[in-house]
Amino acid sequence: MYDDEAERVYEAACHLVRQGISVIPTGGGVSQGAKAPHKQALIASGHTSLNTDGEPRASWKPMQTQLPTAQDLNIWYRQVRARGLGMVTGELSGYIVIDVDLEGLPLMHELGWKPHVISPSGGAHLYLHHPGWYVQSNASKNKKTLPPGFDVRGDGGYIMFPPSRNRQGFYRRTEQRQRLRMEEVPETVTVAGETYRLRQALGLTPPAPQEPRSAERTSFQPSFSDEERCPMFLMLDRAADYAADSRNKGAFMLGLWANANGYNMGEALRAAGEYTDIVQGVKRTPFTLEEAQKAVASAFTYPKKDPWTRREETYP
Repeated sequence: MYDDEAERVYEAACHLVRQGISVIPTGGGVSQGAKAPHKQALIASGHTSLNTDGEPRASWKPMQTQLPTAQDLNIWYRQVRARGLGMVTGELSGYIVIDVDLEGLPLMHELGWKPHVISPSGGAHLYLHHPGWYVQSNASKNKKTLPPGFDVRGDGGYIMFPPSRNRQGFYRRTEQRQRLRMEEVPETVTVAGETYRLRQALGLTPPAPQEPRSAERTSFQPSFSDEERCPMFLMLDRAADYAADSRNKGAFMLGLWANANGYNMGEALRAAGEYTDIVQGVKRTPFTLEEAQKAVASAFTYPKKDPWTRREETYP
């Protein structure tokens, strides 16, 4: 470990947060957990959740919906002395990242893409603006929709950021500063005779519009909408957009938004019943009211976010 390693990572973390980009502490250095969230640092800053035994365990989920505070960064890097930095990807930070390992480099070069970060193994990270809809983190090793050697870090993910290092060496910035544009990502690519729908697999195609749920809105609205607060049906609609990936995540987001917009937990828990009905048929497995209400209640334990602002196109 270099004497100033934690301080250099701390400065890089502060720089990202000042730009509105969320970060988490990682093990860093030459530890086997160099790329893993730094559990001791997260626990020291109070970022925990309860396990099945009721004991606190480290959690970096809050950094998916809020920026770490100056106190968080101080605890992570100046008190606990974490040596690694993870950049949280997704809607809050405004970025998704294509992670290309050695196997995927030939295709990256063929596409003419210039990486923004070189990993210690010689792989590459490429940064794109978050498109505005939910982007699932995906790996070619887990699903065959992406070309070999390609991963994407989207909502709910993170990527190692310089000057972090592991046993192989440092993550290094390149001279490339212009972000990869969506237009530079082809609809399809062919590798070893196999054709991949690259743009779709990376989550860069907008989700299909959902059928309007006017019937549900009519039955639900009188109990929850008023002139001062954002109508609950707007939050229900947006939460339902998460259901194709995770119905629990949608319920959690519903809880966050309800809390931010002046609804109490009782109202939000009742809204969870409407949400359960809306998303029940999205997947084959059942989704219970208890699951939805548990996720909503969990959201109320997080710091309250800013309320949604009234806009003409949002409030008809």
